[in-house]
Amino acid sequence: RTPEAPGCGRRGMATSEEKTCTICFCDGLVTDGVCCGEGHYTCGDCFEMYVKSEIEKPVGEIKKRDPEGRCLCPRNTASGGSDRCTAAPLSDKDVAANLSHTTFEGYLRSRAGIREAKVADAMRKEMEKRILLEKKRALDLASSAGSTEKLRAAKEQVVETILTLSCPRCHQAFVDFDGCFALNCGRCRAAFCAYCLADCGRDAHAHVGTCPEGAASLKASGTASKRVGGHPPTVYGNKNMFEVAQKRRRCKQLALFLEKYDENFRGTVLKELDRELKDLTITPGDIKKFGKANDKAIEKADKAAAAQRGRG
Repeated sequence: RTPEAPGCGRRGMATSEEKTCTICFCDGLVTDGVCCGEGHYTCGDCFEMYVKSEIEKPVGEIKKRDPEGRCLCPRNTASGGSDRCTAAPLSDKDVAANLSHTTFEGYLRSRAGIREAKVADAMRKEMEKRILLEKKRALDLASSAGSTEKLRAAKEQVVETILTLSCPRCHQAFVDFDGCFALNCGRCRAAFCAYCLADCGRDAHAHVGTCPEGAASLKASGTASKRVGGHPPTVYGNKNMFEVAQKRRRCKQLALFLEKYDENFRGTVLKELDRELKDLTITPGDIKKFGKANDKAIEKADKAAAAQRGRG
């Protein structure tokens, strides 16, 4: 909550005190506007126009004032010099109380856009990091082994790190699934996600409830979206959901793993893995489809980041 400044009332409070608006310089009742933590008053009409003007600015310009796009006092500008307001951003409650419904929705959309751009940029950087790491591993492998050893090592890595279900922390293999997607390793007690196998520390329920792969697997398996015991629909599921999730994970990781090799070697690796892939009902077409999905995800993240830089 924005700190209450001396002499600044809030809408709904009985007070007849008047203050001078920081924008139009007209006197008005403090209950008809909003005050920042330093007591600077903005009347309701000016505050509405001020917020409309702010949310129409480019994302980069909004983030310069506040990284999360929150509403600041109108006197918090570089041109204010020594008189620049340094009060904390106004709370969403105070902003909502002094805006029309339409303008407040626009304000929330502006903040959501900043969060989405941040997520897209993080996704792009993580994907680039993973690709560079896999390419480095491929180069190291190619320089230290011949063709036969290279193929053997590639197959071994796929079987051990992609096809085999294992704890992300101690790498203990597991096969059982009891209906809850928040798993615990029987050896090291690590908590991890049964969808993406991410290490979640001591408890995986919070991650599982919001895991993007959970929602995608729920849709792909045709399972009804239903909360169980107050938990999100992705926390509990059936064996089919688990198998669909693991097929998706394996195909995505296989596509990413094979990307660093040329087309001929990719075909050789898949031929060498033919029996293992058939046992898991994975076809080369499945892997190719997820490879295209990975490319689209990177392209989308790049476009979002480029658009953000352009607006900045």
